[in-house]
Amino acid sequence: MKKLIPLTFTMLVSTYTSTVCADNNWYLGASYNAQDISSYSGDFNTAGLVAGYHYNKYFALETRFATGLSGYKGTFGHPESIEGSYNEDINSQISLSVKASYPIFQSFSLYGLAGYTKTKVEISGTGTIDYPDAGSFVNFPFKFTKSESGLSYGLGLAYSINEQFNLFIDYQVLPDFEPSSTYSKSWKSTTIGVNYSF
Repeated sequence: MKKLIPLTFTMLVSTYTSTVCADNNWYLGASYNAQDISSYSGDFNTAGLVAGYHYNKYFALETRFATGLSGYKGTFGHPESIEGSYNEDINSQISLSVKASYPIFQSFSLYGLAGYTKTKVEISGTGTIDYPDAGSFVNFPFKFTKSESGLSYGLGLAYSINEQFNLFIDYQVLPDFEPSSTYSKSWKSTTIGVNYSF
């Protein structure tokens, strides 16, 4: 009897594991993203990973993590005499969203996203201090980060290549970009990517 208990336990665990694997609704993916902040002359582009879990064919919970590829460059000072330059880039961006899908054709489905997004923007550059008495200029580097977070939402379209792979594109509204209490700009995002279900 003692020999049957471990054998029975092993068989039950194996059966449970097989069932879990058969019903596994996890998916992983990769994405490329172009983001636009109103009145900025440059775009913030990112690349990242997608991970999610399908509760059923209509609802999923999804998280995305991305890092910046390109950002915004500018200068400051008087038009006749530029006193410094700076770069702004996305250091990291993470979101957690509820995803609601609705199939419209055999291989296509529309989906909506609603959740929370947090973005860490890195700002770096070089400034100049003028010392008139000494008749010289001193350059100094600076670097700091700022976080923006809040509600994000959007719509997308997915195309199923087969049971495991699907392509997607979506458009989202991100939390407003607010580098100061008196400055706020709208922030939009377009993402393309591919997911693999396993």
